[in-house]
Amino acid sequence: MNAPTITKLRVALVAAPLANPIVAPFGTVTTRHNILVRVETSDGAWGIGESWGNFPPWGCRDRVDILVNVIRPLLVGQKLDDPSRLYAMLADKLRALANQLGAVGPFQQALAGVDIALWDAAARRAGQPLADFIRGGPSPRSVDVYATNLPISRPGSIEEMAAKGHTRFKFRIPGNDPAIVDRLGEARAVAGVRPLMADATQSFRLETLIPLARPLAELSLDWLEEPFLADDLDAYARWRDEAVRPPVALGENSYRLGGFRQILSVVRPDVAQPDITKTGGISEGRDICRAIVELGPRACLHMYGGPVGLYASAHLSAALDGMSWLEMDSKSNPLFEMLLENAPQVKEGKLVLPAGAGLGDGLLRAEIFERFEVC
Repeated sequence: MNAPTITKLRVALVAAPLANPIVAPFGTVTTRHNILVRVETSDGAWGIGESWGNFPPWGCRDRVDILVNVIRPLLVGQKLDDPSRLYAMLADKLRALANQLGAVGPFQQALAGVDIALWDAAARRAGQPLADFIRGGPSPRSVDVYATNLPISRPGSIEEMAAKGHTRFKFRIPGNDPAIVDRLGEARAVAGVRPLMADATQSFRLETLIPLARPLAELSLDWLEEPFLADDLDAYARWRDEAVRPPVALGENSYRLGGFRQILSVVRPDVAQPDITKTGGISEGRDICRAIVELGPRACLHMYGGPVGLYASAHLSAALDGMSWLEMDSKSNPLFEMLLENAPQVKEGKLVLPAGAGLGDGLLRAEIFERFEVC
């Protein structure tokens, strides 16, 4: 089968206001944004992807401009023969400009969304679910997930998530709360023996967290996520060397295989968390996950965006042996209601993959790009 030519790259920026804003250490999120990418080919094939654009809201425009002004001219006219080849070509072309602008993150996030779309299109042309296409053979039709971003002020939200099929739970915790151990203790009491995690979103300082190491360890957390600034590798290495502590997780803010090699060698985390809408799409995300699994940490894909990113991450998790739990939004997310034809199904802690080729048949509402296309 001859490879078709890529004829279009379309970009849609979706904005969904929140009834209840999300307060995080780096700011308040009043609107959930989603950057969607669609590639189309000369034989009518198409695929969709998602580029990370959670925060700040004005940062979405950077990714859109990179997609339209830089990536589109490079991609249109190329053959859809091998998504990994196209990813490598684009990454090479973007590298100097990203360095010149000091903007590796936005360029990589834009590229990641395009890469997911290319893999989706290639899998659809092959008539295979994306997970099977990545693996080169049959893959599981569901993946283990955990409910994320639960408010520590409401430990009872565990049971709310359990009623939706979840069996694993992660709370968002602030580093400036003197009662945080007690609050997590309340969550542990509700969770019982079920897995429980905490995400500090870079809000602790090493000197304030070390005295809490043993009390936190006694709560049997599966991990404490990003307690320190993501680029403070010395703090993470010092925390890792504590004799008694909860397992440490990070990686959502690391880029490309080189970035993960650095944290895997310097920090040696217990859990590594690449985000394929940020760090390397499926092409490099696959290599990153394999490197994590080979070295021994748990590989848990980070995902706090929209449904395309969620299902792309689920397909990659299903395609690779040795992957651990996938993050899944627990709060009411209007992006899912706006974009999806059918709500995600979670059964006994597993997200069910949609039927059909690529990311799944009828995944997004048909009019999405007509309603939200930027250009």
